[in-house]
Amino acid sequence: MQQRNKETTDALPPIANGGSLLIDWIDAEGRVCLVNDHEARELGIDRRDLPGLSLERIYSSSSAQLLRAIAAGEHVPAASFPVWLSTPHYEEVPMVASAVPDLPRGLAIVKQPLSSAALGIGEELLERVEILSQMIGAATEACWCIEFLEPVDTALAEDEIVERIFSNQSCWRACNEAMARLYRVPEGLDFNVQPVSRYFPATEINRQMVRDLVRSNYRLDHAAAVDRRHDGSEMLVENDFRAAIKDGFLVRLWGTTRDIGAHKRREQQLADRADTMQDILSAAPDPILVISEDGLLLAANPAAEDVWGRTAEQILGRPIQHFMETRQALGKLRQAALEGEDGESGCDLTVVAANGSRDVWRFRAARIEGEMRRYVLTARRKAKRKARSPAQEALA
Repeated sequence: MQQRNKETTDALPPIANGGSLLIDWIDAEGRVCLVNDHEARELGIDRRDLPGLSLERIYSSSSAQLLRAIAAGEHVPAASFPVWLSTPHYEEVPMVASAVPDLPRGLAIVKQPLSSAALGIGEELLERVEILSQMIGAATEACWCIEFLEPVDTALAEDEIVERIFSNQSCWRACNEAMARLYRVPEGLDFNVQPVSRYFPATEINRQMVRDLVRSNYRLDHAAAVDRRHDGSEMLVENDFRAAIKDGFLVRLWGTTRDIGAHKRREQQLADRADTMQDILSAAPDPILVISEDGLLLAANPAAEDVWGRTAEQILGRPIQHFMETRQALGKLRQAALEGEDGESGCDLTVVAANGSRDVWRFRAARIEGEMRRYVLTARRKAKRKARSPAQEALA
């Protein structure tokens, strides 16, 4: 196949393989059957894919639709008309094209870069378009656009709008390389020619996200969705949405996408770990406290509430010294934490319970470093000495 295509291009007139013209030939079904050398180089086209290459591999969706209609005889083009080419770097470049019948090869589409004068816009504006296209193409964040070939009537009921966003004919446009990487599109495949539903299925969570988009007047940030990679595996993502609405019809959605699966898994792991620690602390029979560097109570387990008769709401945020009869309690706890780093250590403190009773407790302290230094305290009541009997006193 590749040899036959090479022989075909060799048989082209010199003008077809020289200069800056980009030329491809399309058949009556609107498929690319041949390209000249310059177009193959510029667009990175593998001749092994010819004939039968999709027009969307070379052109934007709207330009591909136009050329398909011309090839089928459904549209008579002007002598020259604008088209947009999709580069291998996911950029769209404006071109001026002419359609020339060239049997038996097919319909030749001859193109050259479209100048700002031909576009009818200033050089500065064209430069801005080029810069924006390059910025999107080179961005590390996945950028995407869904173009509705069947625009969605925004005057319909909410459920009908949601249904049509998923069911109306649509296509990807101007999606960048980061988008292709995120969805693990194999090397050599163009993300923009893949079906929208392949990566953005009509799942319940995605329908709810689109419903939220409609309710927020088609502007939504940090919207969670479950998309599918190219291999069919699910991926939890977060989207920022914007929309283009013309004459009451939704014609385009665009935005950015981030993979938040790893972040959510980490959040869940931390939450599970916190729940486990909470269960352990709740089951511990001894009082456990957490205090700040300044001695403010930050946390207390149920055992601390029970034995000292005060709820967490009554003690949290207050200095631990308020509940101690022992002076310089905070200093003693800090010292115990410092000495405890080298071995077993602790300090005895007299705690005043809510009913006014006083008991001596053995405290052990562990220092936790972080943005704010904290101390974890565990306490165990010291056994009271029994009063000696008269006989013991007599023997003493």
